[in-house]
Amino acid sequence: MRGASRATVRVAETIIKRHEARQDLLLTMSPAVVLVLMAAGVIDLALRRMLGTLQRIAARWNQQSHESLAPIPADDVPGELLPFALALNDLLQRVRVMLERERQFAATVAHQLRTPLTGLRLGLTRAAAAPNPAAARAVLDELGATAQRTARLVQQLLALSRLDPNVRDSASMRQVDLVALAHDTGESYLDAAQTSDIELEFVSGADTVPVRGEPDLLSEALGNLIDNAIRYTPAGGRILISVRAAPPSISVADSGRGIPADEREVIFERFVRGREAQGDGSGLGLAIVKEIAGLHGAALSVSSSDRGGACFTLTFS
Repeated sequence: MRGASRATVRVAETIIKRHEARQDLLLTMSPAVVLVLMAAGVIDLALRRMLGTLQRIAARWNQQSHESLAPIPADDVPGELLPFALALNDLLQRVRVMLERERQFAATVAHQLRTPLTGLRLGLTRAAAAPNPAAARAVLDELGATAQRTARLVQQLLALSRLDPNVRDSASMRQVDLVALAHDTGESYLDAAQTSDIELEFVSGADTVPVRGEPDLLSEALGNLIDNAIRYTPAGGRILISVRAAPPSISVADSGRGIPADEREVIFERFVRGREAQGDGSGLGLAIVKEIAGLHGAALSVSSSDRGGACFTLTFS
């Protein structure tokens, strides 16, 4: 019996020691546990605060009209979320600018096409009511000229629609040789120049002059400058297309009447035509050239040419 009692005592002592060891372990771990609980509480409060702010921003969006792109007030947004709120407002601003460009373009198209389309409709009516084939043929000749001008206007409007401010970052931007561009674009206007009894020349100071750009847009810009020069150069005149390497530039100079100094800024605005303007132009050509130059980081200038007319120059940085 005494042996059994001693065994029982030893078991009891072992249990007591283990219990004391567990208490010591809990006492040792209690500060860490407290810190973990405190950290969890702080994180919970921070998450609730951030989620609450996001909910308020979403509520403000929902309160606005579905057609409204007004910026969301960010005065009470916590510093941690302020970049997010500002980025959203910046996105809204870019969407507003894009939609405004679309509205302006639609209004421009409607305004510019109204007159020639009305002329075509009235001309067809006159042709149908013509008393004889000769009179009808005369009306049809007028309609042919109107259709040609309308086609040119549509081409310019399409060029305007492609002038995306983000084109500078697009994959379409690549190395372009100004010498080859000037030669190919000028060659496409040889027939028009010869028909108007105008000598079209090309000069380059280098074999190649590379720049970074969008080939079709640069060709459109140069084509508008050449087309204007042909329009305002009298028969027997000369037009010179020249390319320089330092700095990279391309110029179109003519022997026409030139452009008065007080008009050299306003002529680059849309639908603005100078006092010496001839024919039925739309006033879009130089505006398109200016916007294309801006998209390529190029400077567009106008001065008097050595031949007495105007000289337009695109200079690349």
